[in-house]
Amino acid sequence: MIESSTSFTGQTVFKPWFYTLVRDSLHVFFLLYLRFKTGGLENIPRDSRGVILAPNHASYLDPPAVAVAIKRHVAFMAKDYLFRKPVLGRALRWLGVLPIKTTKEDFRSVRELIRKLKQGYWIVVFPEGTRSSDGRFKEPEAGIGFLAMKSGAWVVPIYVGGAYEAFPRQSKWPRPVKVWTVYGKPFIPAEECRADGEGAYLAVAQRIMDKIKNLKDSQSDLMAARKEQGK
Repeated sequence: MIESSTSFTGQTVFKPWFYTLVRDSLHVFFLLYLRFKTGGLENIPRDSRGVILAPNHASYLDPPAVAVAIKRHVAFMAKDYLFRKPVLGRALRWLGVLPIKTTKEDFRSVRELIRKLKQGYWIVVFPEGTRSSDGRFKEPEAGIGFLAMKSGAWVVPIYVGGAYEAFPRQSKWPRPVKVWTVYGKPFIPAEECRADGEGAYLAVAQRIMDKIKNLKDSQSDLMAARKEQGK
C-alpha cells in the first residue's frame, strides 16, 4: 500500500481511510445494483514495480469498476481545475487523485506520473484518452505508450463490459445493467521494445488496445459457448 504522499503542488493528499471507505462503498453499490463481476484478478502483478491499469473507456463507471475489486490504492488522474473547487478538490486529494493540466505541453505532470510509477504507484490510464461517445472502441493515443516505455511499469490490459449500457454519456444516473471487468495478463513494454520515438509509443498503445479487444472477444466467445451449452 502506498502511504500518504504529496500532490504535484506539494500539498498532503492521500487519506487511506477515506479511500478505503469510498472504494468499499462503491463496491457494495456495484455488487447490488450493477450485479458486478470480476475476472482475471490472478493476473494482477505481485511485485513492487509500478503498474499501469489500462481499461477501455466509455462511461464514468469505468474508473471505479477498475478499482473496487483491488485491495490497494489505485491512483486516478483528473483535470487540475477540479482541484480548485473546495469540497471536490479536498475529496480528490484525500483519494490520492493526481492533477493533470489540460494542455499537451504539461511536461511537468507527465514527468511526475513517470516518477510515481517508478516509485511503485498503480495508476489508471485510458489508452483512448477520453470516453467513447457510442460505446465502441476508439483509436489509442501515444501517451500511454510513452508512460509505459519511460517508466518501465507493468501494463495490465482491462476490459470493462456493460458500463456504457449502464451509464452512457447522456444519462444522469446509472441504470441497473450488469457491469463486469476482466484483467488481462500483464507485460512490461519497456523490456520488450527498445525503440524510441512517437511511432514506438503509438505501437505500444496499439498493442495495449489490441489486448483489450482480445479480452472482449474472449468474453464474447465464452458467453456464446455457455449459451450453446444451455440449449
